[in-house]
Amino acid sequence: MIRKPADCTSKAHIRTEIDRLDADLVALLAERFGYVRRMAEIKSSPDEALVPERVDEVLDRVALAAGAAGLDEQLARDLWRRLIEWNIEFERRTIAARLAQ
Repeated sequence: MIRKPADCTSKAHIRTEIDRLDADLVALLAERFGYVRRMAEIKSSPDEALVPERVDEVLDRVALAAGAAGLDEQLARDLWRRLIEWNIEFERRTIAARLAQ
């Protein structure tokens, strides 16, 4: 049974819901990473990994969605910025390795 925050009456309830959400977030991040992996297969140069306009667009969209959802916009920006930086480096390494073969 999924409990909303207001319906949690113990720390155990809250921990259970946080654990459930963490599992959901990991699954979503893994799904997202599948697209990042595919993007690295499609791009032809490590220089294509960083598209500053796209980074800005994603960060702005995430901040807007976070604010609308009641999540701190700066926290969302910081989390996504780190995620995007990791993805860019993954793409660069992957593309460079493929080209070196």
